[in-house]
Amino acid sequence: MSSASPRFGYWVSFFILSVVTLGALIEARAHTDRLSPAAQSNQKYAVACCVILFLLSMMVVVLHTLPLLSSIILGTKIEGGIILVLLTFWSALVAIVSDTRHGLATDSSGSISNGNLYYFSWAGLAAGVALMLSFVRSVWGIDVTAELRNRAKRLQFWVWLGIIGLIQMGSSARLFDNHCGQASIGLGETEMGTIKFCRRCQMGIVLGIFNAVASLAIAGLKIGATNSKTLTWLFMTEMILSGVMVTSQAFGVALLTSREGPGAPLNNLFYSSWGSLVVGLILVASCVEDWSAAKDSGLDEEGERLHLSEGIS
Repeated sequence: MSSASPRFGYWVSFFILSVVTLGALIEARAHTDRLSPAAQSNQKYAVACCVILFLLSMMVVVLHTLPLLSSIILGTKIEGGIILVLLTFWSALVAIVSDTRHGLATDSSGSISNGNLYYFSWAGLAAGVALMLSFVRSVWGIDVTAELRNRAKRLQFWVWLGIIGLIQMGSSARLFDNHCGQASIGLGETEMGTIKFCRRCQMGIVLGIFNAVASLAIAGLKIGATNSKTLTWLFMTEMILSGVMVTSQAFGVALLTSREGPGAPLNNLFYSSWGSLVVGLILVASCVEDWSAAKDSGLDEEGERLHLSEGIS
């Protein structure tokens, strides 16, 4: 079965995650204190999304046990379409359950109130991405992970930094909109953001945009760069940008995740801020390592040339 169905393990994992998430979602909805029409509407939409994810994943798992029917879907465009639908619904589910206005996985302060729902919904999204990558690799022969790893050094880390930057930007914008913007109208006094809170949300938005734009620009240049002059210029740009990002994210982590910051509770902004800093440090360390190796190589070549000239003289 494993040779005929390389994604069977992924589908089983996806099914289990959908079961746990659905159970946690139903429990969270029964105990939520968000009873406004908009919140209840989004809660119902989240349950509907999770039920669809559960039914689709269960159907594909069952089809794996029926060889005659499995050939109709598995490894075809139909399976690819199902995975794309799953990714779409699961992305919407993650956005809803992690929103403080809906009272499902997070409370009014933004901290995680339902660990199973929060972490398993993100794990399900990761499983969906793994499913899509496996499908692309087996059907079209494109190994996206290997391409990112082998195409250019540090390319995969720049891509990761861009994705984390988008999460940081989106989380900051959502918190600002919920507690500082028009969506905060009608909230209690304890839920309204202070001036410091709102300004730090804006800081998170700026940092996220900077990370996302700069990282994706570097990734695009690394994919298209071919000649040695461009590579030398690109390496220096990498060193400078990674250093700037680490410095800015260090200040960002200090302010965003402090007691009065929007990332003080364990939430998307907390994890994305620390994730950006960690990936930035990895990039800086890699650039410094390559710079030191190139410097040592240059000194060795200069020493060899000096030794050769002395021998000739």
